[in-house]
Amino acid sequence: MDAATEKDSSLEPTDLTAGDYGFIAFIVLVLIAVTMLGVIDHREAMKTEGSKRNGEQWAAWFAKASETRFAPDYAVAACAGGVKPAAPAAAPAAGEDAKPADAPASEQAAAAPAPGTWGACVAHLMSATEFKEMVNPFTGAAPNFIPACNPADHGLVGSIVIEKSTANPPGSAVPSVTSQLVDADSIAEKLALKVSVCDKGSYAVKVAEIEF
Repeated sequence: MDAATEKDSSLEPTDLTAGDYGFIAFIVLVLIAVTMLGVIDHREAMKTEGSKRNGEQWAAWFAKASETRFAPDYAVAACAGGVKPAAPAAAPAAGEDAKPADAPASEQAAAAPAPGTWGACVAHLMSATEFKEMVNPFTGAAPNFIPACNPADHGLVGSIVIEKSTANPPGSAVPSVTSQLVDADSIAEKLALKVSVCDKGSYAVKVAEIEF
């Protein structure tokens, strides 16, 4: 038979082997895994964006309140400026009843935050305004206010950091110091604040620097 007319057996179709099927299954599994990782990353990114929106909501409220909270008729009395916190109560005199240091926690419950403090302001905001509906996208609960984000602590994801900047006396080597805005801090005067949130890795994401 002429060589040109001979059928090339190498072009004939062959059945897939078990190895071929295994390779195809492996590729399918890889594609599924990559897709799932992409979906998970997207969800985590959206949760971080939700946390940033929480921080932006606080920053927007601080900026707006800063314009009006020193007015005599400011609607949110708990957050009004110019209200000096009362001095701490004096210790009980000799012979008067006092809570022992080892009394149950229920008996040592702190009194209501003093007017003119951040504690009184935030307590009102978190119970009587739109902030009571705020949710940490990572936990589904109300966001916590913490001193700082820490990548070593993944329980901090979605938390909010509100810091105040306090000016040092003139001539100091460091012009100002930054610390957490805590319940006992006075809000009688203008405050320079920085708002941050903790992302999916508990790293700090700066949201805004504003006056309050």
